Amino acid sequence: MGILTNCSSSPLENICDPSSKSFSKTIAAKLLLGDTSFHCISMNISNLKSFTIGGKISGLTGVGLKLILNQKETLMISPGSTEFVFSSKIPIGSDYEVNFATQAEGDFCELINSIGKVGNKNIQDIEINCKASCIKCIIFVTQNGYPANIGKASNFDSSCQSDPNYPGSGNFKAMVVDGVSRRASITSNLGDGQIDWVFKANNAYIRPNGINIETSNPNGLFTSTISTPITSITSDHWTGLELDWTTFLDGACLKWTTNSASELGIAGDAYTQDILTLTRGKGLQHCSINRQLVCVEQ
Repeated sequence: MGILTNCSSSPLENICDPSSKSFSKTIAAKLLLGDTSFHCISMNISNLKSFTIGGKISGLTGVGLKLILNQKETLMISPGSTEFVFSSKIPIGSDYEVNFATQAEGDFCELINSIGKVGNKNIQDIEINCKASCIKCIIFVTQNGYPANIGKASNFDSSCQSDPNYPGSGNFKAMVVDGVSRRASITSNLGDGQIDWVFKANNAYIRPNGINIETSNPNGLFTSTISTPITSITSDHWTGLELDWTTFLDGACLKWTTNSASELGIAGDAYTQDILTLTRGKGLQHCSINRQLVCVEQ
């Protein structure tokens, strides 16, 4: 029988030691298996791997396009850009949402695939498609009333496009805020912190029949009065706004997620030249009643 010589035991590795090969192999295996459970000492694999958020751009010609990621990080986009990526990284399993902080001058841009959950790779499939925006932009009030439990403020936009009062062409957004998917101002009448806001800076707005309403100020707001009421008859429309364009309690109606009679939301009246009446002239109203929308061409 042969005798083994020069034998030595293999060194034992601590799989909880980030510097060990065993630790690296364990983490790699967990990633492949999609296992996000805690590893060793309160360590979640989601905190070990993060990825960037970005995508493609087409048709951008104007200056001033600013994106916002998860309501925090902003990114300015130069005219002619064909792609974008945010500098921060988002952990695996985390939600992400990209929105417009401001639109580019002369352009109307739309987002595709802008909401999702981070997997095991960089997000690169968000699309921003831009085209020329309106010059004298139409504002109209919907014929129909719409329920408050739409999910978020920007979801009201589709009702503008399908309402009987839709003028037949153009892209419209609803003048409704929730402080999350749409915001007009953080500070009274300042227009700071805007998210996907409906009015552009220094832009002329008209009725569908061409009658002038007013030109917005450099912050995309009207801060005193407007020359002509948006409509010739009284309206009762959702806004979620305070009289100074700030957001009332996330727009209320639980951020436009409920039509319960026990919850309240802010409504306005568009048959006025007064900003207070336009933004919140009807005051707090029950979320159980369908109400009209003020729709603004983009």
